[in-house]
Amino acid sequence: MKKILKNLKFNPVMAIVALAGLVVFALLVCGGVESVYTLAAFTPCLGVISDNMSQDCNNPRVAGYEDTALIINRSEIDWSAVTYDPTNKRIVKSLAMAAGKTPYVVYNPRVNPAPFNGTNATFNADNNRYDKIVQFYYEGIGGAAALNVVEPLKAGSYVMLLQRKDHRGDGSFQLIGFESGLKATAQVQDEETGYWLMTMTTNEPSADVSFFDTDYATTKTAFDTLLALVP
Repeated sequence: MKKILKNLKFNPVMAIVALAGLVVFALLVCGGVESVYTLAAFTPCLGVISDNMSQDCNNPRVAGYEDTALIINRSEIDWSAVTYDPTNKRIVKSLAMAAGKTPYVVYNPRVNPAPFNGTNATFNADNNRYDKIVQFYYEGIGGAAALNVVEPLKAGSYVMLLQRKDHRGDGSFQLIGFESGLKATAQVQDEETGYWLMTMTTNEPSADVSFFDTDYATTKTAFDTLLALVP
């Protein structure tokens, strides 16, 4: 043992490094270095309302959807170009497609069923989210329709941008599937009616997501810009 101790040499540099390490460790344990780790401020989820729930007598709600909507492969959105209202991420101010990608149109001009009839949202208390359904009809038949539309709808992830008949501005253009993606959970082809009835569903944290920038006219121009990309 004496021989081993005799052969050990004191290294002042290593001693300083070891001492510094002990000091840093002690400061971390005692909370003396606040800049090393700072707890994020706690922000509770929304639990209070901040607006009245009353009818606007001068601008009554108009129910229903226009006959033309857009369906978008969710993976083909240019997410780097998406912008939100700075105080409310449920309002999407701008939306663009990735390079070389396009949205597709869903055109439902029939009076019966009404355009996108059956579209709704229901609060799901089990997961504190909203179950959303979009329904529309599609008159395509044959192998090409099966390959290009019917079968992909049940396998992919989609966003639908619908136009409400209510043209007030915020809420006039509704995004469904923007947060979690839509897919077909029911597809019924009926030769008597002459169309496929498509039921698209999703479960999302927000009750409603709107596409809105400044006013209705500005947003309609943005919608028409996307519509012009349709092949």
